[in-house]
Amino acid sequence: MNITFLVIFLLHNTLVKGGVYPYVSYNGMYNNPSNLDWGSAGSPLSQPVRPHYSDGASSTNFPNLPSPRDLSLELFTEEVVVPLSEKYTVLLPYFMEFLDHDILELRTTCPPEDMSISIKETDPTYGNKTHKKMPIERISYDVDSGVWADFPRKQINSVSSWIDGSQVYGISKGWVDIIRSGKGGKLKGDTAGNPAKNTWGVPLSSSLKPHNCEYPDIKQLHLFGDGRSNENPGVYSLHWLFFNEHNLIAEELGNDTRYRNMNDKWLFDKSRYLTIAKLQKISVDAVISIIGPGFIPEYMGYRATANPAVSFLYAGAVKFFFLTMMSDIIYVSNPTNCTLADENVRLCNTYWDAQVAVKKHGPAAVLRGLSYQPAGNVDMHVVNDIRSNYYGPMHWTRRDGIATAIQRGRDLGVPPLNSVLNHYNEPAMTWREWGTVVNQETLTALKNLYKNDVDQVELFVGGMLLSTHSGDMANIFKKILAEQIIRLREGDRFWFENKYNGLGCTGEEVNTIRATSLRHILTRNKVDISDLTNDNVFLLNRLSDDCKLDQDSTKLSKCEGDMLLHYDYNTTPYAIPLLVPVFLIFTMVLAVVITRMVHARSRPAKEEETDPEALKLGKITELGSKEGDRSVKLRFDDIAGSLVMSSKGKKVRSIPFKKLNTIPVVSCSDNRLLLLISIPKEYDIMLKFSSVRQKEIALEELTAFSDRCNVEIDNQLLTKKQMMKVAKTEKHRQHLVDTFLSSVFSEMMQGENGVSGNGEVSANDKVERLNFKGVGSHVLECELTRTEFASALGLRPDQEFVEKVFPLVDKDKNGSISFREFLSFMIVYSSGTSDDKLKLIFNMYDYDKNGSLHVDEIKQMITSMLQMVSASIKPEELSRMIQSLLDQAGLGEKKELTFLEFQTVMSAYRKDLEKAQLEVKGGERLGKSNFKRKVFTAMRPQGREIKRYIENHRLEIFYSVIFLLVVFVLFLERFITYSRYKDHTGYPQLLGYSLSLTRGSAAVLMFTFPLFLVLMCKNTLTHLRGTFIKRYIPLDANRTAHIYLGCVTLLFILVHCIGHGYNFYMITTLSPDHLTCLMPRTWLDGQGQATVLGLLFGTITGITGILLVLTLLTMYICATQYARRYLHRWFWSTHMLYPAVLGLMVLHGAGRLLQEPTFHYYLIGPAILFTFDKLISVSRKKREIPLIEAKILPSEVTNLVFKRPVDFHYLAGQYVNIALVNSGTGRDEYHPFTLTSAPHEDYLSVHIRTLKGWTKVLRDLAIKNEKNPERNPNLFVDGPFGEAHQDYSNYEVVILVGGGIGVTPFASILKDLVHKATSMQSSLSKLKKVYFLWSTRTQKQFEWLLDIIGKCEHEDRRDILDTHIFITRFYEKSDLRTTMLYICERQFQDISNRSLFTGLKAVTHFGRPNFSSIFDHIALTHQDVRKFGVFVCGPPSMSDSVTLTCSKITGKQTFVAYAENF
Repeated sequence: MNITFLVIFLLHNTLVKGGVYPYVSYNGMYNNPSNLDWGSAGSPLSQPVRPHYSDGASSTNFPNLPSPRDLSLELFTEEVVVPLSEKYTVLLPYFMEFLDHDILELRTTCPPEDMSISIKETDPTYGNKTHKKMPIERISYDVDSGVWADFPRKQINSVSSWIDGSQVYGISKGWVDIIRSGKGGKLKGDTAGNPAKNTWGVPLSSSLKPHNCEYPDIKQLHLFGDGRSNENPGVYSLHWLFFNEHNLIAEELGNDTRYRNMNDKWLFDKSRYLTIAKLQKISVDAVISIIGPGFIPEYMGYRATANPAVSFLYAGAVKFFFLTMMSDIIYVSNPTNCTLADENVRLCNTYWDAQVAVKKHGPAAVLRGLSYQPAGNVDMHVVNDIRSNYYGPMHWTRRDGIATAIQRGRDLGVPPLNSVLNHYNEPAMTWREWGTVVNQETLTALKNLYKNDVDQVELFVGGMLLSTHSGDMANIFKKILAEQIIRLREGDRFWFENKYNGLGCTGEEVNTIRATSLRHILTRNKVDISDLTNDNVFLLNRLSDDCKLDQDSTKLSKCEGDMLLHYDYNTTPYAIPLLVPVFLIFTMVLAVVITRMVHARSRPAKEEETDPEALKLGKITELGSKEGDRSVKLRFDDIAGSLVMSSKGKKVRSIPFKKLNTIPVVSCSDNRLLLLISIPKEYDIMLKFSSVRQKEIALEELTAFSDRCNVEIDNQLLTKKQMMKVAKTEKHRQHLVDTFLSSVFSEMMQGENGVSGNGEVSANDKVERLNFKGVGSHVLECELTRTEFASALGLRPDQEFVEKVFPLVDKDKNGSISFREFLSFMIVYSSGTSDDKLKLIFNMYDYDKNGSLHVDEIKQMITSMLQMVSASIKPEELSRMIQSLLDQAGLGEKKELTFLEFQTVMSAYRKDLEKAQLEVKGGERLGKSNFKRKVFTAMRPQGREIKRYIENHRLEIFYSVIFLLVVFVLFLERFITYSRYKDHTGYPQLLGYSLSLTRGSAAVLMFTFPLFLVLMCKNTLTHLRGTFIKRYIPLDANRTAHIYLGCVTLLFILVHCIGHGYNFYMITTLSPDHLTCLMPRTWLDGQGQATVLGLLFGTITGITGILLVLTLLTMYICATQYARRYLHRWFWSTHMLYPAVLGLMVLHGAGRLLQEPTFHYYLIGPAILFTFDKLISVSRKKREIPLIEAKILPSEVTNLVFKRPVDFHYLAGQYVNIALVNSGTGRDEYHPFTLTSAPHEDYLSVHIRTLKGWTKVLRDLAIKNEKNPERNPNLFVDGPFGEAHQDYSNYEVVILVGGGIGVTPFASILKDLVHKATSMQSSLSKLKKVYFLWSTRTQKQFEWLLDIIGKCEHEDRRDILDTHIFITRFYEKSDLRTTMLYICERQFQDISNRSLFTGLKAVTHFGRPNFSSIFDHIALTHQDVRKFGVFVCGPPSMSDSVTLTCSKITGKQTFVAYAENF
C-alpha cells in the first residue's frame, strides 16, 4: 500500500466520522491510487490480444473478408417469432444491456470515418435502393494510437468502466447536481415515482425514432444518469427501477434514527453507494446466470494491479451475443391479467421512444412482463426487429443489427476466432471441427464467405455458431465475459465487499447486499412478481396456465415507418438563400426610413390656404410632372387672365388664357376622375380628382373662366388609353425641349463645317444654308416659351436680361421662339463678330429705340448684369465707373452714345468680346472649338504621376501595405489551418472550405475592430502630432484610415456572412452525431438535428451574430454621406453603439461554437488605450463653458463666441466638439467645428452654417436670445483635436484652398499667420508666401470671412498673403454676360483699387478655379522652392480635383496635398 492510498484511506475514514460521506468520483477517476485514470471516462479499451488490422495499425480494409451484410443473410436467419428459450427470461439480455450502459459507451470518432457496409442490388431488404452502402462510422480513439503497427488504434470508452451506477447518476458532478432534488438525499422526481423531466436540457441521446422518423424532444424525457435510457422499454424500465431504489434507500436512511442529523449530501452519497453496491451484486448474478458459477471465483479482495478497462473483445463481440436473445415483443403484464395481448409492445416501434411506449401501464408492468417472458433461444435465429428493423440514422432508418455488430468488431480490431481461442488456451477450430458443429449447408456457406480460410472466421460469427451448437453461450464468450467481470470486481477499490474501501459500510450492510437479488429490488419497488417460484428472475420460471405467453405471429403489430435511404438532412433548404433578401430588405427599409425622415425635415411648413377658389376646388393630383405625381391647387387669376397652379405653397405654373383662342379639354370615359387640359405650344396638364363632384366643379369653374377670357373650350371624350397616348405631359415636353436644344447644337456644328473661305457670313445666311435633314418635324414645330428660354440660359423668366433678349429673338412677335429663331440667335452669340455681339447688347438696352444709349440706360445695363449674379453697386460708384469708361474713350462729356461711340468705348475689350460665347443648359459652352470632335487623346506620362503620388504619400502607402499584408497573413493562416491542419476536428470533412473562409475572415475582423478604437483616440493622436512621431506615422490620415478600415472590415463581414450562410446549409444537412463531433461544446447529445432558426436564435453565437450584422449594417448605412449630412443625429447615435458592437464580438466568440474565444486578446490593448483617451474627454465634457455671444450672420451662419478656459491651448486649424447644455438637442450630441479664433486671442469662436437639425436649433436659440444674451445656453467643449492644417508653417510656400463653409479652418490660420508675421515670431521663419484661394458660390455667401480677409490685408505688412476669390455662380469668363461683368470689375479695380464684388484688394475671378494653371504659375514664381504645402477644405469634388492636380505636377517641385472634406 503506497503513501497516496494511505492518505486517501485515512481521509475517507476521517470524513465518515465527521459527518461528511467520502467522495467517490462520478467519472471513475481516483479509484486506483497508483493509476488514477484507470477505469475513468475517456480511458481506452483494454486489448488483451493484439488487435487485428490490415496494416497492423488501424485499417479495416480486409479484401478477403466477406461483407457483414452477406454474413448476416447467409448465416443468421430472420424470424418474426424466434424459438423461445426454456432457460432464460428476456429480462437477462435487457439487464445486460443496462449493465453495458454502465460500463461502456463508444461514440463515433470526430472527424467521422466512414466504414459503411456494402449492399448488393439483390439484397432482399435493401436492394435496388439509391444508396448502395449501409452507413456506419468508426469509434473514437486515442489520437496518439494507430499511427504505426507497434501501437495499434485504441478506442476510447466515454463512460467509466467501473460498475458504479453511472447510468443512474451520470459521469459528471454537474449532471448529478441537476438530477438531485436537494432534499433528503433523493433524486428529483414526481409524486408518481417517475423521474423529473429534463427541463435543463441535459444532453440525453436523441437518436432518431425510426418508426416515425422524428427526433425526441429531450426536455420531455425523464432525466436519468445515462443519455441512452430511452433506447427501448426494457432499458428504460430498469433505469426507472434503480432510480426508485435510490430514493427508497434515501427515505429509509432518513427515517433511521441513527442518521437523523445527517444532511442531504450525506444521505445522497450513502444512498448512492448502497444502490451501486446492489447493482454490483445483481450484475455478478446476471453474468453467473449466463456463464455459470464455475467461471467466477469467490471475491478475494481488492487487487490494485487489476485494470478494469473494458476489453475490446467484449465490446466488439460478446456484448452482441445478447441481441440473439431479444424478442420482438415486450409483454406488458400485471397481476390481474398476466398477458395483455392487445397492449403488447413491438420492439421495432419503441426504439428511442420507450418513455412514450410504456407510459400507459408504466415501467412496473413492463418489468413484470420481462420477468415472465422467455428470451429468444441461443441460436442463429434473430428477430426481424434486430436483423432488418434495427434503428439507424435518418438517411438509413432501419439497419441490420447483426451486420453492424460484425462491422463494429472489425472497427475495434477484434482478432479472428482462432487467435482469441489461442490466447485463452482453447483449441483452434478447423474445417473438420466446424463440420461437427454446424450442418453441411452452413459449413459450405461459411467456407465460401471466408474463402476457405478458417483462420479468418471472426470472433462474433464463430462464437455465435459455437453457441448455437451448445444451446448456450460459447465457452470462449464465457471466458471473455468472466475475465471482464472479475477485473471490474477485483480492480474496484470501492467494491461493496472490499473491507478497506473507506466507505464505512458495516458488516450487516454488506451481508444485506450479498443477499440482495433483482427480484428483491423489483418487489421493494412494487413490481408484483409474487407468482414466480424462482428467486433468480433471469432464469425462466414455470408459469400457471393463464400466464403462458402467446406466440401467435398474427397478433404482432407491424413495424411502423417507411425505411428512408436517401434523406436530405437539410430541414430548411431555402432558409439560407432567404437570408440574403432579408438583409437586403432590411437595408432598403432603413434607407427608405432615412430618406423619408430627410424629406419630412426638409418639407416646408404648411401654409394656410386663403384663396377661396383654391379652397373650393381642394387638392388635386397632377400626373406626369418632372417630380412625379404631385398634389397641386388651381386658382383662376382674372386680373392677369391666367390659370395659376401651385404645389407645396409655391407657384409652379401660370398659363395665360387671354393669349389663347381655343383650349381642348379631354375627359376620360372609363376613368371619370381624370381630366386633360391641352395647352398649345406647351405641355399639357393631366389632373386626377379625388371625386367626380370635384371634377365637375373644376370643369364649371374652368368654363366660366374661359368665357371671361373669351377663350373657347373644346370638350372631348376619350378612353384612358387614348388620353395617355395624346397627352403631352411635362416629362414629354422636357424631352422635346432637350431634343430641341441638342438639334440646335448639331445644326450649328454643320453650319460651321459648311463655311469655307475667309468671307464673313451673317447668322441669317448660315441658317438659310442649313437643310435641317436630321431634324424631326416635331422639333421644327416646337417653340420655346419665355420660361423655357430663360431656363436654357440658366436664368429666371423675370430677370431683366431675359426681358430684353426674348423680344429680340422672337422676331415674329408671337410670344414664343421657333427653332430657326433660336438657332439664329445662338449663331450670333457663338460665332458672331464682336460688333455683332455689341450690336445685340446695344439693341437690348436701347429702351426708347432711338438709336442711342443714354448714360442711364448704360447704368441699367450694368445693373441688370450684376442682378444676374446677385451683386450690387452703389449709385455713386456706378457713375464714377461709367465716367471713367467714357473718359478713356475721349467721350467724357457725352450723355448719349451712338452705336459707333459705344463701339469706341468697348474697343479696348474687343478680344474678350470676340471670345465671348453663351452657356446654355443641355450643351457645352458654344464656341468654335466645341464643335470639333476629338478623335483621340494623347496619353499623359502616367508613370511620372504615379511616382509623384508615391512620393507625396509614401508613409500612407507604406502603412497601407503593412496593414494589407497583416490582413492577408491573418486570413491565409486561418484559411490554410482550417483547410489542411484541422482534420482531427472534422471541420474540413464536414464543412469544406466555407469554414476556412469564415475563420479567415473572423481572424481579420478580430484584428480590424480593435483598430477602430486606436483611430478614435483623438487626444492621443493630437498629442502625437506635436512629437517626432508624426514624421514616421501619417497621423493626419486617421480619418482616411478610418474609412479604408471600414471598407476592409465591411468586405470581410460580407465574406464572413456568406461563408456562414453556406456553413448553416452544411450544418443543417448533418446528422446529430456529426453535429456533436463538429461542435462538442455547444451541440450536445440530445439536441437532435440542427435547423437554421436553431443556429441563429438558439445559440449565443447565432443571436450575437444577427445583432452584430444588423447593428453594423445600420452603422454603415448611417455613415454614408447622405445620412451624415441630413441625419447627423442618426450617424452619431449609431456610431455610439461601438461599445455594444465590441461586447457582442466578445460574446460572439464566447459561444465557443467551433473554437476557444480569442478576440479579447486583440481587444485588450486598444481598449485600455481608448479608455484612458476617453477619460480625458470625459473630464473636459463635464466642464460647462459660458457662451459670451451668439451672432446671427448672413448666409445662414451663426457665430458662437465663448470663454476660453485658462488651460485651453491650441493651434490654428484645430477643431473642437461642441454640445449645448440644456438646449433640448441632447447633452451627448457633439458636433465637430473648426475654431475660427486665433491662438493669440483670449476667446474662442466658431462659425456654424445652418442646415437642419442641431444647427437649426442652435440658430433658433441664437435668434430667440439675441436681445437677451444672458439666456444663451452654456457649452460643453471637448478638444482641441489636431488636423493637418495646423502644420501649415512647416512649408516655405503654402497654398490654402477653401470651398464654401470649408474656409473656417483658414479663418484661424489667416489671423494667426498675420499676427505672427507682424510680431516677427520665429515659428514663421521658414514661411515665405501664403496663397489663399477661396471658391464661393456668391460674393455674399460668407460675408463674415470678407471682414477677416480685409483685416488680414490691412495688417499684412510683409505682403506674405496673396488672396484670390473665385465666384462660381458667375458663368465662365468666356461667357458674354460674364465678359461684361469682367469689364466692369477691371474698370472698378482701376479707379478704387478694390474689387467691385468683395470690396477687397484680393483678386476676384469668375467661374471655378483652374488648379493646374494656378499651381503651374505658383511653381514658376517660386522656382527655388522644392516642396509646396497644399491644404484643402471643402466639398469632396474640390478636394479630389486639388489632389489630382498635385499628383499630376511633374518635375523637381512637389505639391503635397492635405484634404479635409465637409
